[in-house]
Amino acid sequence: MEQIVEQISDMSHAYFDKHAPTPDTIRDFIKRMKGFFSEHDFDEKKLFNLLESIHAPTINEDARILADNSDHEDWFNPDTNLPLKRDFEWHFWKHYREYLVIKKKWPTQVVNSLDRFSSLVLGKLEDPFRDGNWDRRGMVVGNVQSGKTANYTALITKATDAGYKLIVVLAGVHNSLRSQTQERLNEELLGYDMDEIQKSTGQEKRIGVRRMFTSHRVVNTLTSSAANGDFKTATARVAGIIPSITGDPIILIVKKHVSILKNLITWATSLGVPDRQGRKVIQDIPLLLIDDECDYASVNTKKPERDEYGNIIEEWDPAKTNQRIRELLSSFSKSIYVGYTATPYANIFIHKEDPHPKYGDDLFPKHFLISLPQPTNYMGPELVFGLRGDPDASLQAIEPLPLVREVSDSSDYIPASHKSNYSVAALPESLKVALKNFILVCAARRIRSIGVPHNTMLVHVTRFTLVQKQVYDFIEAEIKLFTARIMCGTDQLEDFRDIWETDFVPTSVKMKARDFKDARIHDWGAIKEHLLEAIRNIKIKGVNGDIGDTLDYRQAELRTRERIDKGEKVPWVDRGVSLIAIGGDKLSRGLTLDGLSVSYYLRSARMYDTLMQMGRWFGYRDGYNDLCRICTTGELIDWYRHIALANRELKNEFDYMEAIGSSPEKFGLKVRNHPGRLAITSAGKSRSTERMRITFAGRCLRTIVFDPRNNARNWKALEILVQDIGRPSDKPLDPNKPRYHWTGVEADHVVRFLRSYATQEEAKRVVDPNRIADYVEKQLPKEELTDWHVVVVSNTPAKAVHFAKLGDIEIGSVQRTPLRANEPDRISIGTLTSPADEYIDMSKEEIEKLKKKFEIGKEEGELDDQRFAAFARQERSSDTGILLIYLPANKNIASSNKSVSSYGLKGDEVVGFAVSFPGSDTASPIDYVVNSVYVDGEF
Repeated sequence: MEQIVEQISDMSHAYFDKHAPTPDTIRDFIKRMKGFFSEHDFDEKKLFNLLESIHAPTINEDARILADNSDHEDWFNPDTNLPLKRDFEWHFWKHYREYLVIKKKWPTQVVNSLDRFSSLVLGKLEDPFRDGNWDRRGMVVGNVQSGKTANYTALITKATDAGYKLIVVLAGVHNSLRSQTQERLNEELLGYDMDEIQKSTGQEKRIGVRRMFTSHRVVNTLTSSAANGDFKTATARVAGIIPSITGDPIILIVKKHVSILKNLITWATSLGVPDRQGRKVIQDIPLLLIDDECDYASVNTKKPERDEYGNIIEEWDPAKTNQRIRELLSSFSKSIYVGYTATPYANIFIHKEDPHPKYGDDLFPKHFLISLPQPTNYMGPELVFGLRGDPDASLQAIEPLPLVREVSDSSDYIPASHKSNYSVAALPESLKVALKNFILVCAARRIRSIGVPHNTMLVHVTRFTLVQKQVYDFIEAEIKLFTARIMCGTDQLEDFRDIWETDFVPTSVKMKARDFKDARIHDWGAIKEHLLEAIRNIKIKGVNGDIGDTLDYRQAELRTRERIDKGEKVPWVDRGVSLIAIGGDKLSRGLTLDGLSVSYYLRSARMYDTLMQMGRWFGYRDGYNDLCRICTTGELIDWYRHIALANRELKNEFDYMEAIGSSPEKFGLKVRNHPGRLAITSAGKSRSTERMRITFAGRCLRTIVFDPRNNARNWKALEILVQDIGRPSDKPLDPNKPRYHWTGVEADHVVRFLRSYATQEEAKRVVDPNRIADYVEKQLPKEELTDWHVVVVSNTPAKAVHFAKLGDIEIGSVQRTPLRANEPDRISIGTLTSPADEYIDMSKEEIEKLKKKFEIGKEEGELDDQRFAAFARQERSSDTGILLIYLPANKNIASSNKSVSSYGLKGDEVVGFAVSFPGSDTASPIDYVVNSVYVDGEF
């Protein structure tokens, strides 16, 4: 019956391409299949669960894009998936898409989203046939184990279809990760493995897409999946393959290794033409460079040496790997660099303007930064470890999943700090329990027979190979002991039964209550029946340079494919492998552990990016999410929860940047710092950062993104504010400026306005009026922010786009040109306030006096207007706040961007506000590490 279910599963994709996968449509499809396969009997409930796990996952958000298009020529429309000025056909992308749907059984809607996101990235590249010289640097940010490799594989297939002829993928620093990446691209793009061809004296052996499509076109490579299959100059010379604008495309998967990159540069530049400096540069062949895990090994960690003007001197060399990558890019007159990572801290901390005279710009993603959303079936750090509610960050609390088990007995057996020759006396009891958990999971998954057929347990307790080997030996002995107990038939296995009934069953019930539809309850009797076959198939693997690093997933899949080709019916339980992977550094980044269910993790790294990359348990666990277990220390649980908070804040900043139409070079980014021992990234990678203690005190918060659907509500909030004040405005201090200015306004009136005001959804994540109101109320008992100036800024008749009547006053709207074309839920403007508005409460004499004080402490070259406004905020009395109100408006006729609609006109007023807070010694700041753009923009 398993073959029938698999056949029905394959047929379901065409149906759910046209029908949304709901419980009703899934039942309707099963009903149709019962008629189609009327002579067969199959388990309808099992089929329902299978179809739901395949088709229900969706991606409900679009990617966030921050782009600088100043030197970019639009050439591809991601909305239509068509080029703008020429034609090409989808060939490699079409084959890859079919491979994902049919062979890998990806949900159709997830594949559709992959299509969308990869096209968004493709549109930010250049047309490979664009004339002239060009160079673009960008980054794509995903989530750990969330499918970044699939995204850049999709990008590569589309770029190849578009005409890119040379693509280089930088795949980590270890052979294991490079080989793993090569294997995937062999299957999904090339359709062959160069290693197999070399072993079989040149005879082609079709795999992956070339087995599905006999018409699959040629893509050349000079690298293979073998451990020693990296790029070699000798291999390239013998093969005689060179990049050509008219020839077949070439893809190379290489390590980030200095000598490898040097050889690659030598090979590539052999076709180059000397430039004015005598360096060989390839003129006509564009390079697409994909940097996987771009925050690792690629970022310069050396302190620059500068001349008296602050410029980097030519004699100084950056870190070697960074230098080689920049050298490779600058060896092509046309190049695209796209970095992929889940931990972008080091990359956003690269100085935005630090060119080297010889090697060119650094790898800061100045042209585009794309943040990918996660599918609904992704289990990430926020979900797994939970998120604490944080009123200062406006983040809603998320309860952790009931999958984490705190380890409290490990320090007596494997201390957090130990030497490379440490002697392990025994395994902690918690690790023995984790091993039993894994055996139980393997048994349960045999019953379910759903999802990826592999099972993996991760054991990561030390970085030292000698200690890993001792742990390996102890685990091997323990598994043999468990095997003997299970085989004997007389052992009642009460310890296994107790774990199943007191841990697994209640957890599955909780997961089902959290709407995890894959969660299922199995009684102990059913589990016990499968324990022997489960443990019989478990292998123990050491993943490091001394023991070896070969995992058996691909080999098992190859054997399954060969059996099916012979006409055999291969049941699910025979298609995968069950592995206990014991390792350290090689398990820390990039290496995928298929079917990972139980993780025993004690490694106490000290950096956000390292810890997140070590968390191999994040990802997709369709069919067995309720069976997963993460066993780690209480300290690490707290650390992961903190990093989840920092990640969420950073994602919110990406959302806000995208909402206002900003570019990476114009918007500063900050990452929440840890109050204890954790660092965000290494010191070498964060040289261009500063630490700031950020609070609302001494800051000006402004609305620059508006939802036009909130216009009426916000106008009403303004009307109520003026009514609450209940008196005519005071005489303005500067009669030449048409302002409506009230002094001595009670804080309650300001708080009421803020709580009534509705802001645009993405903007709320950074400028939330309710958070601002909370801060005001928190400071009132400290006798701060008790006295308010409320100013409605009005333009003169000569400058106002139009006038709006508010009670007895007429307000002249301010002209604000938007940053991007209008959308139904979004109007974005570059700025709302003028610096002088922030000291509108001061007389001319007070301002002059303050300016003299400012001049004394000012450094040469500081921006006077912005910095003086920031200085003035700090000097204002802590009991005085300023609320500034504006009516931004735009007429099409006044805009250089003709695609922008009018807004903020009569009857459709947009209300914007800014709150200028004085300095405070009592406000509770949050420590952040900020990049160079943030430092410049803060003042």
